Amino acid sequence: MGIHAYARAPPLSLPPSLTSTKNTSPFKILSPRNHSHLLLLKPISATLNSPKGFGPASKKPKKSKKPNKKYESEDEDEEEEEEEVDEREEGVIPEIVTNRMMSRVGLTVGIPLFIGLLFFPFFYYLKVGLKIDVPTWVPFIVSFVFFGTALLGISYGIVSASWDPLREGSLLGWNEAKKNWPVFWQSLRGGKK
Repeated sequence: MGIHAYARAPPLSLPPSLTSTKNTSPFKILSPRNHSHLLLLKPISATLNSPKGFGPASKKPKKSKKPNKKYESEDEDEEEEEEEVDEREEGVIPEIVTNRMMSRVGLTVGIPLFIGLLFFPFFYYLKVGLKIDVPTWVPFIVSFVFFGTALLGISYGIVSASWDPLREGSLLGWNEAKKNWPVFWQSLRGGKK
């Protein structure tokens, strides 16, 4: 194996028409260097032009696609506007009910989750501090039970809250849960009453 010396070829020269620095074309020629910043700004400008998110819905009234007839009375127009408002507010949950649901979800998820997290130091103390041989499957089963209960607490917190804005409901919410479970399952399946 010897050392091979490779001769370097001289660079290729371009014709003078391609190497001129003066741009005689009426069209602007973009190099990839100049064009890269435009590609980065395109998604940002698209987002800024039509933002979507969790903010309040736009308050634009829906326009009916029916042609206006000259013989329609003002009463019919008012009825149509009321129907449009009712349709928009039909699926809206009142804020007091939402707050009630969130507080129940916080309790029904937070308590089992906190207890499940407390078992990890407890099992560590049993194993290391007291030198008790705890099988490894015991902490897994205990954490599975408490974390599963916390997961079920999400749906129970929603269902056990009173969905009537004027009525608070009971402490545990068992009566409300009995009434709301069928509605909850029907909404998950996509059906409407």
